[in-house]
Amino acid sequence: MELSQLKCFVTIADTQSFTKAAKLLHLSQPALSYQLQRLETQLGTRLLDRGSRKVTCTPNGELFLPLAQAVLFRADEAVRVLREHMGVEAGTVRLGANDSVITYFLPGILASFQRHFPRVLVQLHEGGETQLEQSVLEGTLDFAIVTAPGSPAALDTTPLFAEELLLTMPPTHRYATRSTVALRELASEQFVFPTQAQASNTVSQEVEACHGAGFEPKVSYQTGSLESVKGFVRQGLGIAILPQMAVTGQGRTEGLVAIPLEEHLTRNLNLIRGKDRSMPAAAQALVVHLQSVLADAGTSGTPLPSFLA
Repeated sequence: MELSQLKCFVTIADTQSFTKAAKLLHLSQPALSYQLQRLETQLGTRLLDRGSRKVTCTPNGELFLPLAQAVLFRADEAVRVLREHMGVEAGTVRLGANDSVITYFLPGILASFQRHFPRVLVQLHEGGETQLEQSVLEGTLDFAIVTAPGSPAALDTTPLFAEELLLTMPPTHRYATRSTVALRELASEQFVFPTQAQASNTVSQEVEACHGAGFEPKVSYQTGSLESVKGFVRQGLGIAILPQMAVTGQGRTEGLVAIPLEEHLTRNLNLIRGKDRSMPAAAQALVVHLQSVLADAGTSGTPLPSFLA
């Protein structure tokens, strides 16, 4: 059994098409079919059903597919580790995070990291919490930054920092001159939320806090990113409860007022990576750099790095 045969089978199963798989693998369809036939002969079973519209796995194929994927992943990882074993002068890091972390937190981190490691390429992948966690588990991301990992048994989780969630409103709002506001005072307000896909854990936390204060939040709009949420709030279309990093720093509060809630809601940011899986040297270097920046912020007495303040 050869890795090339496994690659052919996995690609056909993923695309559900011999034509698409042949294009992806830069093979002719007869050559692809031959590789699959050799694999099926060696295993003594048929792995795929060739339907008129799409190709599907047989029951034995369904059983074999994740095993083949795991073998290919380990082979790729072995090559990657060997290539990068001697240092981090160059390399690629696959990092995932949600909209707010990529927009407000990572630019400063990556700017300082690039000064130290100019030949390391960082590939950013934006997604929701569940999607990011799954990508880390599958090994398509080296690590991710999330708010609340849902599968701690399968992940190594490192707490990074906690930040406050602030009530955000236009300057004309009746609460804009207050120093704090209690959640119960917001029962009659219209809220603007980011979509669940972008900030599912934070949105759920805010909704639960409103329930604890005795009311169901009235949602006037849901929109894709925190920047668009801020745009809606600026126009008086509702209020929002946003992470501190989204409303702290130069230009981020223009046309807005952000104040603490009496309940002092916070969200935790965590770094997640797969358990029992080696990380590329370049990714390890970025993790160390990230932790160093946050440690410096902590020792200086500020809750967040200087580029967020």
